[in-house]
Amino acid sequence: MRIAFQNGRAWLLPLTSAIVAGIMISGCAQGSIEPVAISPSAAPVPKGLEDFYLQKVSWQTCEDDRDYQCATVQAPLDYDDPAGKRIDLALKKLPASSGKPIGSLLVNPGGPGGSGLEYVSEKEAFTKNLRRSYDIIGFDPRGVGESTPLTCLSPEEITEATEAVKKGEDPLGAEESAGSGEDSAQGSTKSAVELAAACEQNSAQGLLDHMDTASVARDMDMLRALAGDSKLHYLGASYGTYLGARYAEIFPDNVGRMVLDSAQDPSLQQAQLRIDQAAALERALDTYIESCQAGFGCPLTGDFEEGKAKLKDLIDRADAEPIPVGESGEALNGRDMVTGIGNLLYDDRLWPELNEALSKAMTDNDATALNDLIDPQDPDETPEAAARKLANQAADRAVDCQDYPVKGDHAAWEAEAARIKEVAPIMGEGLAYQDAFCQGWGHHSGHEPAELTSTGAAPILVLGVTGDPATPYEWAQALVSQLKYGRLVTVTGNGHGAYQRLGDCVNDTVDTYLLRGELPGEDLVCEGKLQK
Repeated sequence: MRIAFQNGRAWLLPLTSAIVAGIMISGCAQGSIEPVAISPSAAPVPKGLEDFYLQKVSWQTCEDDRDYQCATVQAPLDYDDPAGKRIDLALKKLPASSGKPIGSLLVNPGGPGGSGLEYVSEKEAFTKNLRRSYDIIGFDPRGVGESTPLTCLSPEEITEATEAVKKGEDPLGAEESAGSGEDSAQGSTKSAVELAAACEQNSAQGLLDHMDTASVARDMDMLRALAGDSKLHYLGASYGTYLGARYAEIFPDNVGRMVLDSAQDPSLQQAQLRIDQAAALERALDTYIESCQAGFGCPLTGDFEEGKAKLKDLIDRADAEPIPVGESGEALNGRDMVTGIGNLLYDDRLWPELNEALSKAMTDNDATALNDLIDPQDPDETPEAAARKLANQAADRAVDCQDYPVKGDHAAWEAEAARIKEVAPIMGEGLAYQDAFCQGWGHHSGHEPAELTSTGAAPILVLGVTGDPATPYEWAQALVSQLKYGRLVTVTGNGHGAYQRLGDCVNDTVDTYLLRGELPGEDLVCEGKLQK
């Protein structure tokens, strides 16, 4: 079974897949926090954008869930040319259960490329306090999902992929469409040229040049106005923290109650981001191995080094001869295994299941349980929807290549790959050559990463998890140090994402700020306690 995007920014996967599946079993009871009303005074409309900021939003009951309302609005493809082409933005709203919302809360699950529509559909991703007091709005960013999408397969290929899904087969072009599997700077550049050409041919004209985070931040300001709020109240996770930070940089006067969970450092170049994240993934893997060996029935027997060597042997064996997935005729290779294990490091509640799945693969040469765990199937997803997602998978690469200028040359890119291999001998697989890829992708913006100040913005609450495998805790510290008024909450524990996963201290702190505008004291440390 292929898992697409092994060279993609897996460390910024949205918090709405395996992680949300873990969140859904939470049942912690939280005390009611009485909300404080938000001022309804209007913010000025940017000159030239009146048609967009003042457009009428027609909310309708969603076809797939009557508890929600859906709408589509328009945004300019290019904010420097608002009279030019337009794109659609898809919205989904969970109305406040009280019937008396204090305002709207815009949410983003990360990615880049994560679906806000899917995120807001998971009601338990938000506490009852928030659901009672806010209209919670998710949106698919430009180029993603139900908004005007980046489409990298032709209509004929999408039809063939749909039929393959119906038959339970591997969809057409899964690996090729993702541009994954390249092991050199030259190969990454070549695959990017080919992928970008396919995406450009099958997508709306000009879309590849306007999927940058700054454009999405400007979309969010328009959505704030269309929701009737003078300030943007926002909950962003993972890449969503970068999006929120960029919004605060561009629209500091419009920042309301903003929470950034598992933060990214906006000042780093792409190469350093990759190295930092590879090291964090390897540390998380080491923590997993230690946790496994501290329990019963761990297949990674022996001391720590022996246990890690056994896992490496399994991966190498699967690369040499992929391990069968039951009697399906499919098999799991080592590269996909690394990608999948990396995703499972996001939530340590899944680690006992990982122990059992690895044991089956190691002792019985059967990867069924492991494949089911790292590549779970959504029983409610239609084959057509699965094919559209396959065609849309390059969205994260498009955003990356817009957000980060290409740095270095082939020699520098190979040196970076060697450094990633050094800091992450197992988990660094597939994380190198992003600059080489973007060189071939060819669609760039003039943005240069730099420290933020957000002068004039309201205080921003930042959460950092000490054992985060995806956005290292140091990134949260760095972001807070750059913000004019930032407040850091340190969450001790493992995994990616703190809110609705690591206990009442986190949840109550976030809710108190979003509902009442009250920040916690400085140097607050929440002991992360997994919600069962």
